[in-house]
Amino acid sequence: MSAKSNLKLVIVLALISGLGPISIHVVVPILPSIKTAFAASNTVTQFTLTLGVVTMALATIGFGPAADRYGRKPVAFFGLILFILGSGICVWSPNIEVLIAGRIIQAVGGAAGIVVSRAIIRDMFSREETARVLGQVMSIVVLAPVLAPVIGGFIVEFAGWRYVFILAGGMGVLALLVALPALRETHTPSVETNLFTQMLRAYPSLLRTPAFIAYAGYAGCGMGIFMVVAGGVPFLMVEVFDRSPSAFGLFFMCLTASFLIGTFISSRSTERLGLDRMVRIGSTGAAISALTIPILFLSGVNSPWAIFAPGILMGFSHGLAMPNAQAGGVSVNPQLAGSASGLMMFLQMSIGAGFGQLAGMLPHDSPLPVALLIGAAGLSGFLVYNVPMFLTRKHT
Repeated sequence: MSAKSNLKLVIVLALISGLGPISIHVVVPILPSIKTAFAASNTVTQFTLTLGVVTMALATIGFGPAADRYGRKPVAFFGLILFILGSGICVWSPNIEVLIAGRIIQAVGGAAGIVVSRAIIRDMFSREETARVLGQVMSIVVLAPVLAPVIGGFIVEFAGWRYVFILAGGMGVLALLVALPALRETHTPSVETNLFTQMLRAYPSLLRTPAFIAYAGYAGCGMGIFMVVAGGVPFLMVEVFDRSPSAFGLFFMCLTASFLIGTFISSRSTERLGLDRMVRIGSTGAAISALTIPILFLSGVNSPWAIFAPGILMGFSHGLAMPNAQAGGVSVNPQLAGSASGLMMFLQMSIGAGFGQLAGMLPHDSPLPVALLIGAAGLSGFLVYNVPMFLTRKHT
């Protein structure tokens, strides 16, 4: 594939797969405004974030085998339609229950692009090349969590939180009209099996593979770190540190920008250093920096920088590891790339949503509970990847 064609593919896949992250991160800085608008509790308000992530996770369970059964493009088209519909419901929502329903529909649609983009890359490239191209796609996709909180914070201050969902819906329309027609089908549909049979065949096989569990487990805990920051820190910024939503967006941008730099370096280093070594390096750095956060608060540091200064290294380390973990997961069995992509995203988002919801339920009169949860997520990511991979190497 020529450099020009490869760049076009990366941009198109980034736009389609970026809708899911946009729908997650764009709501982060507006959670306090939603809480105020509907007079809701912290826990109920948190559902607008975590139920979206959980629903996206559940949808990947179906979209993965569907992409193997029906092809990549039909699944992507169906997902884009749902994403646009859900965004419209969020804009119109007269109460928080309807808003949550719209978020659920939006999340189902966003899941399709995430699954399909990774399956298309695995269809077209080898294992190590998949990590490289995924790194390139994620280098663009990560602009969503970099920019979305900042944009969302300023939109809610100057226009209102509903305009955030107008922006998300507009991105969905752009993907439907511009990106989708540029994609070619890369998979021959498995017409001899139905969707249910495909799921029964694929998922038990993947779950019996220790390497798949290691890759997916790290991806889930890595997302958990970001979800704890996204779900717990906005309330700390307002209620403890006395900062505005846009201030949180700017702080969060530092963390996600470092993730962007990590994915950029990963895309240029994986073929030389190896996929598994990159995950080991990244998981170690993420664990050390995550554990530093509660240590700083226990030492008496009481500032947002106690979270976001170590968070810069944490984001960078996660950027090194995440594209390689995802490439490893979808490469365990190339014949089941779509199913592996779907199951991996399900596990990643479920674990991430669990951490995020727990962060929203913790007390926010002190930063220490959230800081301890960030440290726990970082340490869990290190252990869930390195222990199974060590045992696998030991027995081979």
